Amino acid sequence: MGLFQRNRKKLHGILLDHPQDGTERCACCDASCCRGFPSVELTAEEYAGLQQLGAKRLEFTLNGHYYLMIELGCEFLVGNRCGIYHHRPAICRRFTCTDLNKKEP
Repeated sequence: MGLFQRNRKKLHGILLDHPQDGTERCACCDASCCRGFPSVELTAEEYAGLQQLGAKRLEFTLNGHYYLMIELGCEFLVGNRCGIYHHRPAICRRFTCTDLNKKEP
């Protein structure tokens, strides 16, 4: 194994057309999506809402985009669960892992 290689299970996910709620979607999840991306894009309203919730890792770019930086784990993770589940951004509501119900070979 090389110096920078990791034994990491590759997961697959999709963005749904519309946001969905329901804790059953995330019941057997280990919060991989909350750790596996560098950032998520937000609307201006979501940015302001997360500011009110105390977010410290928010970014606003010069071209007018808003982001929550989640590299190495979202700051709102509590264990493997979202600490702001009912206030999470639409992109988080739309993402679903397609590997959750698959059995290991």
